[in-house]
Amino acid sequence: MYRTTFAIVDLSALAHNIRLLKGRLAPGVRLLVAVKADAYGHGVRPVVEVLRREGVYQVAVASLEEALQIRAFDKEIPILILGALGVDECVVAAEAKLDVLYTDLCPIPDIPRLPRPLAMHIPIDTGMNRLGFKSIEAALRVIETMAHRADIRFAGVCTHLACADAEDVSHALGQVERLLQAVQTLRDKGCAPPLVHAANSAGLLRGEAWQFDMVRVGIAAYGYSPDPEVLPQPELHPVMHMYTSITRVADVSPGETIGYGATYTAQCPMRVATIAIGYADGFPRILSNRGMVRVRGRDVPIVGRVCMDQAMVDVSHVPEAQVGDFVTVFGIDPPSAWSASAWRSVPPEHRANWLQETFALAANEEGRNVLSLSTVAPLAETIPYEILCQINRRVPKLYVEA
Repeated sequence: MYRTTFAIVDLSALAHNIRLLKGRLAPGVRLLVAVKADAYGHGVRPVVEVLRREGVYQVAVASLEEALQIRAFDKEIPILILGALGVDECVVAAEAKLDVLYTDLCPIPDIPRLPRPLAMHIPIDTGMNRLGFKSIEAALRVIETMAHRADIRFAGVCTHLACADAEDVSHALGQVERLLQAVQTLRDKGCAPPLVHAANSAGLLRGEAWQFDMVRVGIAAYGYSPDPEVLPQPELHPVMHMYTSITRVADVSPGETIGYGATYTAQCPMRVATIAIGYADGFPRILSNRGMVRVRGRDVPIVGRVCMDQAMVDVSHVPEAQVGDFVTVFGIDPPSAWSASAWRSVPPEHRANWLQETFALAANEEGRNVLSLSTVAPLAETIPYEILCQINRRVPKLYVEA
């Protein structure tokens, strides 16, 4: 390992979050965890292994490809595909023991006889206007068609709450009420759904009223509230922490400009540090002249445009900042053991292990602050989900269980 830009994925934090979320469930309610987009950028295999160990009922993905990736290393964990599948994909899903959502791409009569039963969930559009039936009568017709197929099983009904994290819950309450009405209609027609699910992370954090038979959580499993102002959840632990290092420190005089396009002009004498991270690593370019990172426990602003591989920060008020210092992009401050001299003393082939071991040993170090993605993401006019998902293969992910 040569480059000092990497992410630490703390699997013990993931396990903590799962236990916390399971503790919020009403008796008998099942927990599904979304692991789409490579487990929100955390790495799907290590995440799924923790989820299985923690007794999660099911995982969810967006596509058949994502589901088959999991099936390659776990033959048994229940998987629900939330995206639209075509007829041919339904055949493959059945062969791989995958649950699917019914969509217009897979009319029941067009699906050939399947090699094994396919569990199919019926989505009800209660107000998201993305997928699902707007008419319960249309949904009922599909369910009745499924009843004539021994190889297709009606597995349940679901919806997705569009505004569960909003301060005003009226939209979400309306969706829940429409789902309740749909479920009652199905029961009255003799088609009682085996499973009903609607609540996402925000729905779970709201309490038991929206939980139905199963809850589908995403971002909360990875340590973040969908909206920390409306639903503060300090008990959740961020699972991913991202770091880079300082590669240059230079004095900048008044009137000098910084970065591409000369978008930042020094108004006074400054000390500017270059850090080894850029938008090619998933560090958003929109943070140019508005974002921050953390150097030696203090927030420092980004000055100039974020480059493909580098960015510049103002360390004028951190006089001890020097080349080789580790920088927090987001997450908890680096362990005290991390220093430029320590890094150089470790052979490259052992550096990943050294970082993992020292991070785990520092779990109980006091005085380490956190630069939360809930703080960084709004500066990039986005949400933590997007930044996590954008961190790409160029950034090594090192897994620890602190």
